[in-house]
Parts: sequence; C-alpha cells; structure tokens
Amino acid sequence: MDPTLRRCWRLGALLATLGTTPAPAVDERPISGPRLPRLTCYAGYLKLEAPHGLEGVRAAIRQAIARDDQGALLFLEQRLAEVIGKDPQAALQVAGWADTTPEPEMSLYLRAVRETEAVRSPPVVDRLATLAESHPDPGHQASALIALETQHRFEPAMLERLTTLARKDTLPTGVTLLTVRTLGRVMDNDFQRTGRFDPYMSRLLEVALDSTEPGVRGLAIEMGTYPDARIDGPLLQQLVKLQREDPDPDVREMAALAMSSGRDPRAVLEAFRQSFPQEKNECVRWAIVRYAVRAAGAGALPLLKDFARQDARFRQDHADFKALYDAGQVDFNRVFSSKAHHHRCEG
Repeated sequence: MDPTLRRCWRLGALLATLGTTPAPAVDERPISGPRLPRLTCYAGYLKLEAPHGLEGVRAAIRQAIARDDQGALLFLEQRLAEVIGKDPQAALQVAGWADTTPEPEMSLYLRAVRETEAVRSPPVVDRLATLAESHPDPGHQASALIALETQHRFEPAMLERLTTLARKDTLPTGVTLLTVRTLGRVMDNDFQRTGRFDPYMSRLLEVALDSTEPGVRGLAIEMGTYPDARIDGPLLQQLVKLQREDPDPDVREMAALAMSSGRDPRAVLEAFRQSFPQEKNECVRWAIVRYAVRAAGAGALPLLKDFARQDARFRQDHADFKALYDAGQVDFNRVFSSKAHHHRCEG
C-alpha cells in the first residue's frame, strides 16, 4: 500500500490543547440498540437517577465526577444518550447544560448528545452550530463540532455557516481544523448514502484557497480523499491551482494525491505535465510521479519517461514502474508496494 495513503485526522495534539478528547471514527450503524456493550450498573447511580429522568442522570454524573469514578461516568454517558433518545427537547436541554458547565461535565454531555437520534433534529443541529460559532471557550466549540460529525448530511445553509466559521481569522487553529474535519466527515457520510460530494468539496477548497495556515489547507484537501469520489470540472481546477501555487510543499503533495482521483486521467496527466517543470522540491516531484501512476496506471509511463528526461533522479523510478507493468501488474497499491524507493521523502 502506498504509505501516503495511511492518512490520519492530524488533530490529537491540537485537541489536547483544547482540553477535548478526540471523537472516535464515525459510527453510522442504526441506533436501534446501544452501540457499546452494556456496562455493569454501578451501585447507587441508577437508583439515584431512575425516578428523575434527565435531572436524575445529571445528579448522578455530578456525583461520579466528585468521586472521580471513571467507570460510572462511562456508564452514565451511555445512560444519558439512552434517556435522550429521539427527543429533540431533551437533547436541547442537555446542550444547554453543556453551554454553561466546564470540563469534564461539558464534553460528557455533548458526547452523549452525539450518540442519539435527536442530534439530527434541525433545532439540535442549529443549537450545536451556534455553540461552535459563538461560545468564548475553544473547548466548548470543539465539543460542539465533534457532536455534529454524525450528521447524515448538511443542508446548504449549514454548509454556509460552517464554511464561514472555518474562514474566520480569529478562530483558534484547533477549532478551525475541527470545523474542516466536521465538514469532511459529514461529506463522507452523505457520499456513502447518496453520492453527494461536490457541495462539500467546493466549500473545503474555498477554505484551502483562503487560509493562511498550512495545516488547515492540507486538511481541507485531505478530507476530499476519504470518499471514493471522482473529481472533475472546477474542483479539479482548484486542486491544480493549489498543487502549483501553494507555498507549502506538504500541501502541494496533498493536492497531487487528491488530483489523482480525477475522473479524466488524461486531464490529470496534463496538469502534472505542466506542474513538474516549475516544481523545484524533489519530494513534491516524487509525489507528482507516483500520483501520475495512481491516476493512469501504465498509461502514465510515457509521461514518467519525460519526467526522467527532465530530472535524472527519476530515471530509476520510470524503469521500476515500467518493469512492474510489463510483468503484468495492474493494481497501483500492489505496484507501489513492490517498488524500491529512491528518495528521502515520506511515501
């Protein structure tokens, strides 16, 4: 497997600075039953909360926090999600508690909301987005964004709101990255259900073209590589612009990866043909070489021969790829994993 495809969300350290625990990968199984194994009922807690609904769960959570009882807190987080269930008013009440409480109570409330069906109710979506937009504490903003990640789709108005948030100059970098990730994860959710991709990717590329932060630009492009979508038209041209003009080599490499999923391999190869001479960084040139092969397979070999003519450092790469394709290999991941590496670059 191409090592550059071992992508990650890149947010652990930033989330730690915000005092927020990273969310797990999005679990889109139906919520007909509990997603996690049922935990042993902790003595006293269920008795405390059972007669009093949400308020009883809250009292039990505060008691468990005071005792630093982590096992009970995990149980009660699941219990809170169960009590909220499909009820938007209950979800709004818990989101209101989160708005006015510090950690660790705050993020527990929003993690519980995240795991309910009610989280997809329009009033709850709006409440979480407002929390992300306007709360003065970055930790609250981050937890609200994480709670939005299980949405099946974003309507155009919500896409606009989150894009505006991601482009806000005064937003802490960690919150901006989480906004980008939320857009990308919901894009992936929507794509898996409906094939809808372009509206999200268009917004992500707006952020990439506008941001002054290389990490934000790179993540905005990276999110587009997770759905198995074929990119073309204006989206491909925006990626071409980033691949040629971005000042950060890591961002240019990520743009080359995203371009390799282009619907028209000939258009991708032509873009790479024009980019290669002006690119001076060896590692970005190497990215162009391998992603040309990813885009077009053996059809990229004539272009690789031209690259090798322009830069002798890539002669052996052309020879390696040609030998593998001549031997009958067709799958890029298998071809790449069989190939020797000649450059001191990641991937």
